[in-house]
Amino acid sequence: MIDTINNEKVQKIPNKFVLSIDGKELDIITGIPYKISNSQNYIDDWGGGSGSSPRLSRHDHTPDHPFYSRQLWVLEKTSHPRGYKILSVRTTDCLDSLGGGHHEKLHLSSTSSTDDSLEDNPYNINQIWSFYFTDNSKSKEFQIHNEQNSCFLHSHGVFTRVRFSSCCNSSTSENSLNQIWKFIPAFDYKLNVVINNFKYKLSSNIKNYQIKKTIREDILDNQASSEATTTINFQEELTNKYGFSFNESLDFISETKLITTIPFIDIEKEFNFKYSFESNKQITIVNEESCMITKEVKVQPKSCVKAIDYVDFVKNVEIPFEATAEITALSDQFKKDGTIVKNAEVDSDAVKLFLKENNFQGEIIMSEGNSVIAKVNGVFSGSYFLKPYRKFEDTVPVISENITSNGI
Repeated sequence: MIDTINNEKVQKIPNKFVLSIDGKELDIITGIPYKISNSQNYIDDWGGGSGSSPRLSRHDHTPDHPFYSRQLWVLEKTSHPRGYKILSVRTTDCLDSLGGGHHEKLHLSSTSSTDDSLEDNPYNINQIWSFYFTDNSKSKEFQIHNEQNSCFLHSHGVFTRVRFSSCCNSSTSENSLNQIWKFIPAFDYKLNVVINNFKYKLSSNIKNYQIKKTIREDILDNQASSEATTTINFQEELTNKYGFSFNESLDFISETKLITTIPFIDIEKEFNFKYSFESNKQITIVNEESCMITKEVKVQPKSCVKAIDYVDFVKNVEIPFEATAEITALSDQFKKDGTIVKNAEVDSDAVKLFLKENNFQGEIIMSEGNSVIAKVNGVFSGSYFLKPYRKFEDTVPVISENITSNGI
């Protein structure tokens, strides 16, 4: 059973890229649960606690299975250079050599010291592991080396206990696969992105997209011998359409907020998407906006005036843009007391790994705290009104059936 708590006093394990023994950045993250498998057999604590020996199980338990947590493991960085502890999610015990060597069994063991330094607790080295690439290793497949006995974890098949081997098998070795361990993510991400700081490159023919659109005509007829004043009040509903498409793959984003200044009008608008959208697929937002027009008009004696109300309208414009995307993620967070907080913000390394694995093509500029900042490119398209205005024309006092008449 995985508990969910909101006790922020318990320190969570930071989400950082794991480094191999030679300093390479690996595609696994500390502080997030994984399954560890060899040839589709999974390291399972078998329901035991400190002092027991994990075994290999051929069963890949699903989250709804009562034994699911027996196969979940979390990496924690130690003060030992490029050394990590591997903790059981279920018990918080660590994988431990117990001082054994070649052909000894792997064990679970608790640690009485909260400090992983060897000076305070010399037995801590039994629980420190490093990661080696083999010649043909994939991004999440490694040899796992124990710092105490300088041996490698070695599989002897399903239902057997995990043991050690003093030999580092090469990819051409007959038993090479026995030392290849795969880390399988056992967590889900929920990503959020805020896209803002839109920069548009307006072409020289951009004015070709701007048209004048008549929205109302009024005939003001004053046959009196004195000047007349009338007030025109009306509200016009106008439809604006804004569209966005992105060159980068954003189809894995679960919630998206776009904050942009609309070209020509310098008004900042916020658009929210609850669900993901596909790269290069046009996303269109339709806004109904009210245009309120109020104006006092003076008409000279014995004259007739046509008042025409227009809006400047941008029609079917397409403008390339560059923008900044701030991407964050929520996932299960492991804490040092063994509890897991659901839907907590992960650190930026975990976000970067998710983007990498989902073939994100945007340029990552920087990371800060829980956020990854990236450049994205795309195309803005739209049809929308800019501003209303009025024009007057002298006319004869003849009223058309299709025009509103205001006799004075």
